[in-house]
Amino acid sequence: MEASVILPILKKKLAFLSGGKDRRSGLILTIPLCLEQTNMDELSVTLDYLLSIPSEKCKARGFTVIVDGRKSQWNVVKTVVVMLQNVVPAEVSLVCVVKPDEFWDKKVTHFCFWKEKDRLGFEVILVSANKLTRYIEPCQLTEDFGGSLTYDHMDWLNKRLVFEKFTKESTSLLDELALINNGSDKGNQQEKERSVDLNFLPSVDPETVLQTGHELLSELQQRRFNGSDGGVSWSPMDDELLAQPQVMKLLDSLREQYTRYQEVCRQRSKRTQLEEIQQKVMQVVNWLEGPGSEQLRAQWGIGDSIRASQALQQKHEEIESQHSEWFAVYVELNQQIAALLNAGDEEDLVELKSLQQQLSDVCYRQASQLEFRQNLLQAALEFHGVAQDLSQQLDGLLGMLCVDVAPADGASIQQTLKLLEEKLKSVDVGLQGLREKGQGLLDQISNQASWAYGKDVTIENKENVDHIQGVMEDMQLRKQRCEDMVDVRRLKMLQMVQLFKCEEDAAQAVEWLSELLDALLKTHIRLGDDAQETKVLLEKHRKFVDVAQVQNWLSSFSTSSVFE
Repeated sequence: MEASVILPILKKKLAFLSGGKDRRSGLILTIPLCLEQTNMDELSVTLDYLLSIPSEKCKARGFTVIVDGRKSQWNVVKTVVVMLQNVVPAEVSLVCVVKPDEFWDKKVTHFCFWKEKDRLGFEVILVSANKLTRYIEPCQLTEDFGGSLTYDHMDWLNKRLVFEKFTKESTSLLDELALINNGSDKGNQQEKERSVDLNFLPSVDPETVLQTGHELLSELQQRRFNGSDGGVSWSPMDDELLAQPQVMKLLDSLREQYTRYQEVCRQRSKRTQLEEIQQKVMQVVNWLEGPGSEQLRAQWGIGDSIRASQALQQKHEEIESQHSEWFAVYVELNQQIAALLNAGDEEDLVELKSLQQQLSDVCYRQASQLEFRQNLLQAALEFHGVAQDLSQQLDGLLGMLCVDVAPADGASIQQTLKLLEEKLKSVDVGLQGLREKGQGLLDQISNQASWAYGKDVTIENKENVDHIQGVMEDMQLRKQRCEDMVDVRRLKMLQMVQLFKCEEDAAQAVEWLSELLDALLKTHIRLGDDAQETKVLLEKHRKFVDVAQVQNWLSSFSTSSVFE
């Protein structure tokens, strides 16, 4: 029976244990009767509850019952005394009926108690309040009977409620903690998990119950040492009523079970954290080895132009962005695993290191594949850039070669010829650079790693290789055609230079012949005065003819050389 169940009855103070003792060290049970009619059922309930509090050892010493009949009638007192026979017959050693000042019929009352003494099983005496000290020490009597023992019924009742609540909660909590702790000690892991899952959270907070118990124990100990000296009521919830030892025992058991429970919670929390980490690790690994790898496998091309390569780079950046989110999870998980490794138990180290190694291997391999793909696309972009520049140079050179040359003089022809040579040299340099970029790209493709983890998976790159080699061969052919056209144009322009040279030489010869003719006409007009002078003039005339023939020959030779 709990006080909370019969609280309205207990508040009526129909009976109480003041904590006082008789000379045999038996507890004193007081029944204060009042003017109003006492409800015997409620009194019986109150007595049953009060007599359930002391220990068996304490009950064996017997009770002294004080029936305060000063405010009641004799028939009520008699009914109460008879009721004691039914409620506590073997535990009552003495019943002291406190008589009122206006005494009942002494003859009748004395005769009745004496006649029923053997049947009742305990002694009943009638005594006035001031004569109670003959049987009980004054310090063990309450102030109502002239004693010095202070008793506050409501204070006792409140403390009793706290004690019973603590006892009930602690007992229930001990059973729950024992079930949880015993479940955690089972060898079968499945039974362990099932037991812990079902009873993992106690119905009450252990910290709150422990705090309540400590406060209750502290108050009991304080009342024990201070007692009446401190003016505090001597509660029946002391050693005699097993309150303090019971609280201490419950607290010790609670601390022991709660310590084990905290360890179970710590192990469970650690296991839960480890399982969460393992789950997240597998999520990262499964995504990287699944959708992540599939994305990379699907993006194996390098494009056939700068724009195509840039589009592939943009797509690759989107793939990298998706991978970055998982790599961020990897960094967080790696930090959590490192923290657990620093503070983890020996049994978890192997599993944690295995998870960390697995996660690191997968992430590093995937990051390497992303970096390789990025470098490959960058090399392809550079290759197509060089190819485009070379194609523009060849188009420019071909444009020059397809335009008819109409130079004004030999100097302009020389300038045009020099420009052709420079462009051809630039094309040679560009083609060499294209070959280097192409070869580097081919080397990267040939060294391409496997996309699949732990497997040798060859990705078909023939299309990429054919494209690269085709671009280089096409540029080589275009360069060769341009070289052939440059050779033809060079020969033609050299001939034109020589033609201009011949024209200059012919003009010079004409000028010289004109000058010679003018000189001949002006100075070679005499016929001579004698044979000797005529002979000299004739010799001089032959020299003029020889010079003219030489000039004419030189002019004819230059013209024939150009047309040959």
